[in-house]
Amino acid sequence: MHPSPGSLHETPRARLELELALEHAGPYEARRGEDFPPHRHSTWELVYYRTGHIECPVGEEVFESRPGMIILTPPGTIHAEYARTAYANYFIAVAAPAQAPWPRVCFDDQERTFGTLFAAVAREWQGQAAERDRLLALLLAQLDILLRREQEQRHLSDGERLVREAERIMEARSATSVTIGEIAGEVGVCPSSLRAQFARRRGRSPRSYLQALRVQRALALIRTSSLTLEEVSGLCGYDSASHLSRHVKRATGRSPGALRRG
Repeated sequence: MHPSPGSLHETPRARLELELALEHAGPYEARRGEDFPPHRHSTWELVYYRTGHIECPVGEEVFESRPGMIILTPPGTIHAEYARTAYANYFIAVAAPAQAPWPRVCFDDQERTFGTLFAAVAREWQGQAAERDRLLALLLAQLDILLRREQEQRHLSDGERLVREAERIMEARSATSVTIGEIAGEVGVCPSSLRAQFARRRGRSPRSYLQALRVQRALALIRTSSLTLEEVSGLCGYDSASHLSRHVKRATGRSPGALRRG
């Protein structure tokens, strides 16, 4: 059976367990010239900039904000906001160790993952819906994980980053007829370079990774749905039911029919 697609990533460094507590959160807006003077907090301050242009001195660094930018200020660090235009942000105050493994600056992705999360934290903090505290704890844990991942990305080699980006594309498009050549083009290398990086870092080819993704999806549909094999094959990037059956049997030693009966 093929290994799980995610099982061959580089071994992560030991995770530092943190005691986190949400102290405050909310939206903030200001007009041009309404500066936030230099100050410091006893907590981390995480700010997601939604609109506008702000000059943000943080300690000895100065950042020029733009929408989707996140600035993380450790406890005790003097910082300020100088409003070059009107602006809006979400802020979150978190009690956490000063050595928390978070970046000092990061940026949102195309899906606005961070923006959605910051907005949810601010909304829940200000509300009184059922199980508010439980949901806030889950949202804070999610934010911690995403920030750790951002920090981890900065320590990856160029080759590892390239392979992970290729894996992300394959995970998103495994149900289509995407080719390895197309994926290589999207990550900016030739197919032979992509194959060499996969062989070095995963001990397999990008094609075998893509096939493992397709087989996993197909097995889930075979076992849990009433779709025909032709329908499953079309949803999993296979040319036909027979093409699907060959790959399923190669991966499991059993035919799709036997798996469904079992």
